[in-house]
Amino acid sequence: MPAPKGHAPYSGCETGGRPKKYTPKFIEAEAKAFLEWMQDKNSLWYEDFAAQRGYSPQRLTEFSEMNEKFSEVYARSQAWQKSLLIRGGLLNKFNSSITKLVLANTCGWTDKAETKLSGDALNPLLCVLNIVDGGTKELINENNAE
Repeated sequence: MPAPKGHAPYSGCETGGRPKKYTPKFIEAEAKAFLEWMQDKNSLWYEDFAAQRGYSPQRLTEFSEMNEKFSEVYARSQAWQKSLLIRGGLLNKFNSSITKLVLANTCGWTDKAETKLSGDALNPLLCVLNIVDGGTKELINENNAE
């Protein structure tokens, strides 16, 4: 409902719509609180900060897009999280399976061995065909020997 005729818009509604709950001042205060929260020894998962403060973890990303200071704190929290997981994993304080899962899903870590192919740059298919051909000949020769 709009303001009565002749009445000045309510604070925060100058451009229309409802007042913004997450003002720049609020986000600055959250950045400070986030830094303090990371100092607590009982803090383990950075998304818990959002849950404890009463909003979705998605808000952390939104706040970081809206405020440079919060963006810096958010990036720091992700580095803090990674460090915490690695130290906890190395010292056997955390379950290794969950630590591996979290690092894979949040930091892009992987334990796959990558195969490097080398060959003719002008004919890259030849290299692949040679590898396939060499491997399949052994299978065929073994089956024919029986």
